[in-house]
Amino acid sequence: MKLAITIDVDGDIMYVPESTHGFVNHPKPKLFDNIEDAEEERKKWNTGVIIDYETGLAVPVIRAFDDDERLRAQKRRSINNGE
Repeated sequence: MKLAITIDVDGDIMYVPESTHGFVNHPKPKLFDNIEDAEEERKKWNTGVIIDYETGLAVPVIRAFDDDERLRAQKRRSINNGE
């Protein structure tokens, strides 16, 4: 599976280009062989999304809750359980 990063550039979705020498028409996308390298590149872009280049589908990335999210989830669970 080849992975690529898509970004939103002024409302247009495009692949992160292989070359970073300005924006050209129809640049070749920068492709990755593993999720770790793709995630490292995705972090460089505010709107980056990792996708499977061959299918065009987003690759789900599951991350752990941070402390604030964990606290909110615990509060919601208490409210939902009537505690």
